[in-house]
Formats: sequence, C-alpha cells, structure tokens
Amino acid sequence: MLTKISVGVIYLKHMSKRVKFLRILYVLPLLLVLVLAGCSFNKDTSEAGKSMKVIKLGAILPLSGDAGAYGEQVQNVIDYQLVKVNEKYKDKGIKFEVIYEDGKCTGNDAVNAFQKLTEIDGVKFIIGGFCSSETLAMIPLVKDGKVLLAGPGSSNPQIEKANDYVFSFAYSDNLTGEKLADEMSKYKKVAIISEQNDYNIGLENAWMESLKKYPDVKIVASEKYPKSGNDFRNVLEKVRAAQPDALLLNPNAGAPGQSLIKQLSEIKDWNNYKLFGQIAYMNKSTLALAPKTVEGMIIVDAPQISSEEFKSLKNSIESEKGTLGDLGDYFTASTADNLDVMSSLIVELGEDPIAVRKALVSRDFSGYISKSFNFKNSSFTNVDAAVYVIKNNQPELVK
Repeated sequence: MLTKISVGVIYLKHMSKRVKFLRILYVLPLLLVLVLAGCSFNKDTSEAGKSMKVIKLGAILPLSGDAGAYGEQVQNVIDYQLVKVNEKYKDKGIKFEVIYEDGKCTGNDAVNAFQKLTEIDGVKFIIGGFCSSETLAMIPLVKDGKVLLAGPGSSNPQIEKANDYVFSFAYSDNLTGEKLADEMSKYKKVAIISEQNDYNIGLENAWMESLKKYPDVKIVASEKYPKSGNDFRNVLEKVRAAQPDALLLNPNAGAPGQSLIKQLSEIKDWNNYKLFGQIAYMNKSTLALAPKTVEGMIIVDAPQISSEEFKSLKNSIESEKGTLGDLGDYFTASTADNLDVMSSLIVELGEDPIAVRKALVSRDFSGYISKSFNFKNSSFTNVDAAVYVIKNNQPELVK
C-alpha cells in the first residue's frame, strides 16, 4: 500500500518528466531557428538579404622575397578592381572572392600554392603567376581542362603555347630582348650581367638571338650570378676587364638590382661605357641609390599607357591603396584586365575552364592595355616594348 510520501514522490517524478517534455517542445523550435540561421550565415546576405553565389578565384603572387613589392601591388590592384567587378555582377546574384597564396617568385613555392588552391580550396581559375618562374613550374600541373591559369606578368617566351590552359596578359621578353639588341647595336663591344632565374635567362636568350642580326657587334662578356645574389664585385671586375662599350644590367626586381647598381657605382675610374637596363630600373627608389651612375641609362620596358580611363584608374588605386611605382603602367593595366576578362567569361559561361579557354582563343577583347587584344595566335597581347632614358632620377619616354 502506497504511503502519502511515496505517492508524492511518484507525482513529483511525473511532473519532472512533464516539465522536461515541455522544455523540449519549447527548445526544438528555437534550435530549428538557430540551425536555419546558421545556414544563412554561410551565404552572402550583404545585398539586402539576397543570397549570392560566391565564386572563388585563386591568385599566386610574390607576396614576399625580393619581388614582394610587385606582388603586394598586384594584390592592391586586384582588391580595388574586385569591388567594381562585384558591383557589376551583384544583380546577377554573383560575387567573386580571391584567395591569395605566396609564390615568392620561385617554382617550388608556386607549386605548393597551386596544390593548396586546387586540392583544398577547390578553385578552377587562378590569377598567376606573376613571375615567370612561378608560371613555368605550374605548367605541368595544369591538366585535362580542370584548371585555367592566367597571369598578369609572366613574360618568358617558353610560356607561349606551352599549355592550352595557361595564358599571360604580359608582353613577351622576345620584344624586350629585340629592342635592347637594336639599341645596343650602335656599339661594337657589348656585355651583359644576368641573374640566374627564368625571367632573366629568357630575356638574355632573346637579346643574344636578336644580336645575331648585327655581325659587327661582339659580346665580350656574359656574366651570371646566383638567384637573389648580393655580392657582385667579382662579376663586375670581370666585365670591366673586358672593356665593353655598352653594358646591360639584367637582374631580377628588388634587392638584387638595387645591390648591383650600388656596387657598380662604387667602382672608380670606370665610366667609359653606355649603361642599359630593364624593368628592375624603372623604380625611382632604386635609381636613387646611384643617381650619377644611372643618369642617361637606357631602359627597355613595357609601353606607357596614356588613356584617360587608365590614368583615372591608376590614380584611384594609388589614392586608396598606395603607390604602384614598382608595378608600373603596363602591369597595373594587365592585372585589372586579367580580372575583368576572366570574371566576365566565368559569369557568361560558368565555372568551366574548357569553355572559358575556347572563348579566350577565339575572341577579341578590349581593356586598359589595349582597345583590341586577343590570344588567337599566342598567350601574349599585341604590344611592343618602349625605350626610356633616365633623366634626373626618373625614366623619360624616348620612343
């Protein structure tokens, strides 16, 4: 027979179960709301609650190392232009995001970056590499139309037609090498100092090949130094001993080029030669290291871009993001065009590298680098190199 106490205990247990049941009834809808809300957090609701399709692009740039200034400035151009691109396509419910990886201007780092972007992040389109060493190393990894690579700066001629899914918005080093050879053909004895990396060796090869048109010109010295080298005294003394009439400095951008020109300026009683250079000496801070030595130096680089539309773009980017002094006009324009062209084709054709590749090789495009350029015959745009002379520590266009 149940006592009053035992009945009370049973009643309390019953009420406890009932309370727990009621709590579950109240909690379940709340959990459901939170789950649904959590799902919505994974979507972009920045456009007044409208769900956006996010398309990821990869970017492999030299964000550190000797060429780090170039990579940082390319990133600034992309970040600025990305806002305009997303504004353009927001009504279509599409938003682009860029995942940056540091290629460090080396093949090994670029390969690691490529594998991370494709295998972990799942991107199908990559902006890069910027350095030729980055792009050349990634070419064997681009297979079966699963990924498309298009960079704003890689200019080594070996990249041209090396892979159906690898493109460059840069001009070819063949153009620079040929123009340098033409300018230096006025001298009987010429010499060159080159860094041992893909960009510089490609440019040297193009220069030497073009000099064959001038049998009266003799290459009296061709010296090389290791990638990222910083001691050039022995190399400079060897070249000095050859007594060239003209000397071409062919370093990579950044610290090597700066150290080379500074150490050259420290050699006394050696000024009976004409000095030539390339993009590494378009930067005013580099020129300022040896103002007397570089005065009158001839540089062959990409052409200036004079359109008002481009000037406005460059001024806006520099006002918001900082200087583009290392990148210069052409690579600023090629970076903006790279993003614009790729995003427009992806919006039109979907995330299909095969379809985008077919469009690239069959259409004409208009952008900042040119009002009309295409990839029908090669991976390089139809531009020519330009000649500059250093006056008062800055490049001045000659032709």
